[in-house]
Amino acid sequence: MRIKKFMNKYNKFVLASKMFIEAHNKFDSAKSEMDYVSSILLSGAVVGIVSPLLEEQGGHPMHEILARISNVMVSEGIVSEGDEKTHQGIFRETYNAFKHAGNKKKNIKPTEDLEIETDIKLEAGRMLDVAKSDFKQIELSPNIRIQISNEFNQLLESEREYS
Repeated sequence: MRIKKFMNKYNKFVLASKMFIEAHNKFDSAKSEMDYVSSILLSGAVVGIVSPLLEEQGGHPMHEILARISNVMVSEGIVSEGDEKTHQGIFRETYNAFKHAGNKKKNIKPTEDLEIETDIKLEAGRMLDVAKSDFKQIELSPNIRIQISNEFNQLLESEREYS
């Protein structure tokens, strides 16, 4: 006898709102660096869902805005190309570093890409700020709006900044 498996359907935006809450909770109650790493990965995944939706609606994701500001600052000579204060974190470097090792395009072997130098708490805060900013700009359908928790709405409405 063959058992039929039932698969559930999920709305990625609703899941992203729940992941944001989890990332927020990990950040706020962090007892170790792993809590910040988890927050970075969760909020980075959120940005990966929400930013394309925002672009589709004609908005500008926070990472895109930060990248433009950074490029202008470099072209105007305000900061140098390698200025860590400007470039570190802006392009999701820490998030991407935790997602994988190596870079085939840049010919970097995984074994050569096992260390990362970063301020994990600061980067977790930045990812949460970016996710929150992008979320706040999304126009939701009534069908999705009713699936979003009050806790999530309260987090978005708060003046809280993470970084």
